[in-house]
Amino acid sequence: MKYSILLIDDEDAARTLLGKFLMKTGFEVADFPTAEAGLEAFKKRGFDIALLDVKLPGMSGIELAAKLIEIDPNLPVVLITAYGGVDTAVEGMKAGAQDYLVKPIDLEELKVVIAKQLENRRLEDENKLLKEQLHDRFSSGLVAKSRQMTEILSMVSRIAPTEAPVLITGESGVGKELIARTIHELSGRKGAFIPINCAAIPDTLLESELFGAEPGAYTGATKRMRGKIELADGGTLFLDEVGEIALPLQPKLLRFLQEGSFFRLGGDSQIAPSVRIIAATNRNVREFVEQGNMREDLYYRLAVISLEIPPLRERHEDLIELADTLVKRFSVKHGKKITGLSKEALDSILRHPWPGNIRELMNTLERAIILSRNEIIQADDLHLFFNNRSAGSDLLAEVEKSHIERILEQTNWHLGNAADRLGIHRNTLRNKIAEYKIAK
Repeated sequence: MKYSILLIDDEDAARTLLGKFLMKTGFEVADFPTAEAGLEAFKKRGFDIALLDVKLPGMSGIELAAKLIEIDPNLPVVLITAYGGVDTAVEGMKAGAQDYLVKPIDLEELKVVIAKQLENRRLEDENKLLKEQLHDRFSSGLVAKSRQMTEILSMVSRIAPTEAPVLITGESGVGKELIARTIHELSGRKGAFIPINCAAIPDTLLESELFGAEPGAYTGATKRMRGKIELADGGTLFLDEVGEIALPLQPKLLRFLQEGSFFRLGGDSQIAPSVRIIAATNRNVREFVEQGNMREDLYYRLAVISLEIPPLRERHEDLIELADTLVKRFSVKHGKKITGLSKEALDSILRHPWPGNIRELMNTLERAIILSRNEIIQADDLHLFFNNRSAGSDLLAEVEKSHIERILEQTNWHLGNAADRLGIHRNTLRNKIAEYKIAK
């Protein structure tokens, strides 16, 4: 697929040079000397990215950028300016442009900037498509506004149709099973999604739970029992807390992963189901292997594809949208007319470290909605007691500062966009920048 670039520059020589370079690089280029001509072309067919000179006869590049973004809010716009016009370009970025280049343009820098912007757009488009695919079939409440989760969903869409085993890591409550179910839903497999919590079943019973048992295999086994692997034939087996599988049982699981077949406990008939294995753990698996608690060869078999889900405290964009989604869901569930969260409540949510991640957030918001007497959830309804300058407040401030710095970088210091993604007012963002002494 060739990406299309709208190139606007009133200098014929510069436009020709850039156009030839971009076409040689593999892009489809439509170039125009005026903003008006470029706008008409964009209305007719649209483009994947726009490269606009700031100073143009008639409508300026910044004015054109605003009109193009109004038509396509996700359009990456890169401005071109003379050295003395950098301040103007920065103003253009505040209007929605994503980046700028200074004349004379370094062609290699141009290639890097365009590649970066197109990758951002690809991830956004892929994420949108994935959500549309999941909407009707899987009402998961899956939220992916942050760059981290957008990239994870992008990988999910690529690995889902394969047979590769997947190992999902992350803290308790981050949504590992939700990601596993999403992979299964997008895989096209007709069988069931069978979860098993390896930590919740005693070691003596886990083998029969996984592989099944024949009558007489152990005391009390009076009839044949099909194990979870067999029940997942044609579907997906989700091994939650796989790190808790005892060492004596690990070779048998490894043998199944290698050979694709197994024997029931006490049986002599080989069984070879078609099963996709997805495992998850909240442990640092590499350390677990080094400590001798998991076989290294089993780890490599399980982790053909690895996905690490970041904690909720590092995903403020997801936190904002997830909180809004949960307020609506629980309001309907409990017959309450809750319309949203107050600014103070939202600020409390953003400052809380959420050690229990999504599970803790769900519990907090459901309790608040049940007990609230107002239409707007207030900070006091949440019972998040952390605003006093406790020992952990410095850590919270550091987490918040790092998150704000990352969002400012991602939005090229567009305060409006950054404030929207952070879920705070622009003036609040300015105060935070001053408080934390954040510099460009």
